[in-house]
Amino acid sequence: MQPALRGSVEKFIDIALDEESLTRKYQMFRYYHEEGIIRSVESALFGSVWTSVVTALVDVKTRARQEMSDSEMEEFRRIFDSRALEIKSRITEIANL
Repeated sequence: MQPALRGSVEKFIDIALDEESLTRKYQMFRYYHEEGIIRSVESALFGSVWTSVVTALVDVKTRARQEMSDSEMEEFRRIFDSRALEIKSRITEIANL
C-alpha cells in the first residue's frame, strides 16, 4: 500500500472515531437495541466504524480507477487490527457517557 493511502486509512479511522459522530450512532444503535432489532450496541458501533473506513478506502480506489490488490487488503487488515483495541476503547468511553 502506498504511504499516502496508508495515511488515508489512518485518517479515515480517526474521522470514524470522532466523539460527536460516535455518540449519535451510539444513541441510534441503543434505540435499535431497545426495540430488539440488534443484540449489541457496541458490536453494531464497531461494525459501523469498520464499514465507514472500508467504504472510504474503496471510494478512494474507485476514484483512482484502481482495484484493491490482495496485499493492500492485507495491509488494511493489519492497520485495522492494530487500531481495534483503540476503537473498542473509544466505543466503551461513549457507552459510559
